[in-house]
Amino acid sequence: MSRTEEAASAVQRALLACMGPGAAEQIALAQARLAWQEAFEAAGLERGGMSSRLITIRAGTAQVEASEPILAQELGLRAEALMGAANRVMDGRPGATIVITRVAVSVARSGSGRSL
Repeated sequence: MSRTEEAASAVQRALLACMGPGAAEQIALAQARLAWQEAFEAAGLERGGMSSRLITIRAGTAQVEASEPILAQELGLRAEALMGAANRVMDGRPGATIVITRVAVSVARSGSGRSL
């Protein structure tokens, strides 16, 4: 195990210890969201202010929100490739226990940005 892997494993153990029940699921979802974003960017889809984000994963189905209808269509066409890329990115990452088996894409409603 490399020093980076050891450090990542130690951080994961610390997070699990302090966050309590449900922490593993939250870490896995965070890893999936990061992997989706990396796959999205690697595919060259982040252009012209368009964006996508992984909302949640239920029974292996990634619920993805696209900022524009044209991007939603593109994500639908590239779903298999993006899903495979995200799964490869997550492979071996500490806490990444989710495997994406399907992608469902929706379009963000106007004004549905994050709020506090």
